[in-house]
Amino acid sequence: MLIRIAAEDNWPPFSDHQGQGLSEQLVKAAFATQGYQITTVVVPYARALHFTSQGTTDACWNVTRQQNTEQEFTLHKIPLFTADSSFYYYRTPQPYDSAAQIPNDTVVGVILGYEYGDLYEQHKHRFQLVQVSTHSQLIGLLNGGKLDLAIFFDDVLGYYLQQEGIKAKNIQRGKLNYRSEIYLAFSKENPQSSKRAEALDAGITELKKSGVYQQLLLRIRPGSSEQIIKKDRQTDQ
Repeated sequence: MLIRIAAEDNWPPFSDHQGQGLSEQLVKAAFATQGYQITTVVVPYARALHFTSQGTTDACWNVTRQQNTEQEFTLHKIPLFTADSSFYYYRTPQPYDSAAQIPNDTVVGVILGYEYGDLYEQHKHRFQLVQVSTHSQLIGLLNGGKLDLAIFFDDVLGYYLQQEGIKAKNIQRGKLNYRSEIYLAFSKENPQSSKRAEALDAGITELKKSGVYQQLLLRIRPGSSEQIIKKDRQTDQ
């Protein structure tokens, strides 16, 4: 039994430019315990959502559970993993505890199509949003003082800041924006989606019992973005 998945190309270490990373390894291993195989088509995240909502693909991964995604897709019950997103600033961090505290017309940088929690969805209309396609673009804009703040997933920013030539000398981490539960989203156009969601939950449960799940998480996740930013600033002094 084969499941066709739209794999995003811009969220390492979870799903890199080849659609490979923690998400692929977890989903592939979990489904294998239930007799399923996966095949992937690698596309930008916004397109992955579109393909799945239209039924062009059976599912897409790295989707946050929030009101709009629950309405649009069939989600399994046990998250693949959790991922924290935080507020990051140009040089001077602000004390905002949530998107609700960000002032009107603040220039906020995000990745096109990403979910940052229900509270962000409720307040994003108040901001001057700058939506870009890649993390390199977003890092460059914030480093250059073109944004008041940007929202990054901490693990993903940590990955990019370990790549050669990418520095964070002007970036300061603020407070947590949202702790996202990350899922494989199944197309509501496919009558097999509920059955497959149940199979994925069963597979994740088996991986956790065997210890494979914990081993995959330890191998894939990088050092914290905050530690890497501090190291970059010390190097540049």
